[in-house]
Amino acid sequence: MMMLAGALNIQAQTGKSDINTLAKQYVKNNDNASLEIVDPQWVMITECGEGFVIEAKGNHGGQVYNIKITHFTNGSSETNTTQTGRVGYDIKKGALFEDADRIVLTKSPQKSSVLVLKEGENGYKLSIEQKSDTKENRTSYQQTSSSWDFNIPFKNAGKEKRSIYRPQSRFSFNLLSDLEFGMGLVSAHSQAPGMDVEFGNAGWEFILNNIFNWEYRPFNRTFLSLGFGVDWRNYRMKGDRRFMKEENKLTVAPYPDGADINFSRVKVFSMTLELMLRQGLNRHVAIEAGPIVNFNTHASIKTRYTIGSGKEKEGFKETSSNIHQKPVTVDFKAGLIINPIEFYFKYSPTNTLDTDYGPEFKSISAGIIIGLSNY
Repeated sequence: MMMLAGALNIQAQTGKSDINTLAKQYVKNNDNASLEIVDPQWVMITECGEGFVIEAKGNHGGQVYNIKITHFTNGSSETNTTQTGRVGYDIKKGALFEDADRIVLTKSPQKSSVLVLKEGENGYKLSIEQKSDTKENRTSYQQTSSSWDFNIPFKNAGKEKRSIYRPQSRFSFNLLSDLEFGMGLVSAHSQAPGMDVEFGNAGWEFILNNIFNWEYRPFNRTFLSLGFGVDWRNYRMKGDRRFMKEENKLTVAPYPDGADINFSRVKVFSMTLELMLRQGLNRHVAIEAGPIVNFNTHASIKTRYTIGSGKEKEGFKETSSNIHQKPVTVDFKAGLIINPIEFYFKYSPTNTLDTDYGPEFKSISAGIIIGLSNY
């Protein structure tokens, strides 16, 4: 640390302090200051409406650092960006540098800048300078322990919510902090003769996604996530036929003569692993698609009807919890997210039941999902 012409010059390659300490000193300085970091593991730069954000991860003096510094510009501002060497970086969407030699941050009351430099034959240079017409500019600092984020409810109450554009750690693990609740209508395709399971039959699906999930962000608007959840599906049949257990097999059979039909349904409970690739289109809109593996831990049938009238009217309820569901099935899901609601469609190419013991049918569902996180 040296005092030069009234400026605070913090050189990370020679200073004894770790990068986190030097970054804090840089942020706290209200006058002219600079911060230089050598050989970071990766750097991400993103412009935002209020200024720009610098994220860096690396190892300095045997200590791992993972920092985020934001230069906020108040009032009207002017941003100049210059690039040499490699092309194709869109700073507004987020530019990731994994082989930079140096980062140099500088600031004054009316100007902030960042320089990312790679030397050599395949070198490049990115320079961003932002000027403001006010002297009330400020800089913020955030530190995490690694390139992974662990988000746990209540313990992470002050953490910024996730955004399609907002820079964050490339890997994250969330426990109960990214929950999604969904409800939809259920139908079936490739049905056995006599079945009538359609969207209009009041069949439903309830979804609870992301009880915990892992997330990887290869690019600023692209997320790959693996989430664990649960799913309840109720396949309701309409018409003059019912699900009926005969000996060890589930069949589709007619109701008794003169029956006043209420309903007949198959219900399946599943634990799910959902692998989704999400692509942001703008700050509030995204699309996603991917497979869902269903571990079908329980299934049952229930049929209700009555026979007779008046004092001779008798109600019947037929149930069974051993109907030989397929232990594992697969869905393919596509969704349109308009924060905070997702409209989804799921299609399964696999049979819901073991066809050696029950009728053939495959699942289709569609509905909405509401997320607690901010996409």
